[in-house]
Amino acid sequence: MIIDLDSHLREGYFLDEVYKLDGPYAKFTPVKMGDSRNHQTRFIHSLDPGNPQGRAAHRHPYIYDPRVNWRGGEIAERQVGGYDMERRQKDIRKEGIEKEIIFPTGISIPTENLGGLGLALCRAYNNWVAKLVKGYEDVFLPVAMAPAGYPEEMPNELRRCVKELGFKAGHLVPYCGRRNLDDPSFFPYYEAAQELNVPLFCHPNSNGELTDRFDNFFKTHVLGRVMNCTPALVALVLGGVFEKFPKLKVAFFECSAEWPLFWMHRMDDDYEWARDFSHLSGVLSMPPSEYVKRNCYVTCEADERDLTLPISEIGEDHILMATDYPHFDSEFPHTVSGIKERKDITDKQKDKILGENAARLLNL
Repeated sequence: MIIDLDSHLREGYFLDEVYKLDGPYAKFTPVKMGDSRNHQTRFIHSLDPGNPQGRAAHRHPYIYDPRVNWRGGEIAERQVGGYDMERRQKDIRKEGIEKEIIFPTGISIPTENLGGLGLALCRAYNNWVAKLVKGYEDVFLPVAMAPAGYPEEMPNELRRCVKELGFKAGHLVPYCGRRNLDDPSFFPYYEAAQELNVPLFCHPNSNGELTDRFDNFFKTHVLGRVMNCTPALVALVLGGVFEKFPKLKVAFFECSAEWPLFWMHRMDDDYEWARDFSHLSGVLSMPPSEYVKRNCYVTCEADERDLTLPISEIGEDHILMATDYPHFDSEFPHTVSGIKERKDITDKQKDKILGENAARLLNL
């Protein structure tokens, strides 16, 4: 079985439908301007919790504008697969993919708004995506968004999505406001994930205080993924989350399989002196890299220069395949073939990366 662990929707074309709120939050429902449903569609809303400067720098509608015709217009045209499940199924068959994990593109809206509004948005998205994939539930597997701006409700929403909607994984924000992932307010969420035996998927959104200071998409795209995932990894490992929740499984996305290696080495290097001070490292019972190898999973890129080192250090059972379809930087439709054609890894390792590891992680 070939499983794509990272693909996205174009729910941003349908914000007024996805986040059609009622009751006290009805006034926050986005208002669509015009009749289009594409990358040029505009909405009046106040739901994006990001920094305005960072949001402006990260905007890249020109890439998906058919009038620009970037790279022949193929990338703009394939965005239809971001909302049309029949088209999406035809596309993934070109890769030979049998199952695909689905994230929203605008991850911040359902996960980082605060309080009751955040919960309402999160539930609205999860309900909408469950309806979107109806009839394709065996192929397209949505990730349950969790309201990190209302952490008390994160475990409840995860349980609802797993038990009532049949979702196989929950989302984990890299950080939310001033809270890092070792904040005790997140502990009930980790406990619920461990209890339900579902993994948490730490997918970056490329915004945040470390990247919002930059002024264009080139810079924010280079920095955003790793600058989101790195503080998450450090908090989970050095903050003792994996020590407290030893069966918790967390996957990281869009940073490459080599990304954790530097941080494994750096954390282990500092652990050599920090272990002498219990107030710094007393929450750990083993070197930091051991938690990464036990609890963490990471997606690779088909064209990474060397997969042998990540496989040897993280382990061949913890590396996953991801296409990032239908986004512009996806290697679609050559992700699967790119991995199959590699000469630096064995056929057994290819099978694990292309699907066996994901099937085990998702309890399929």
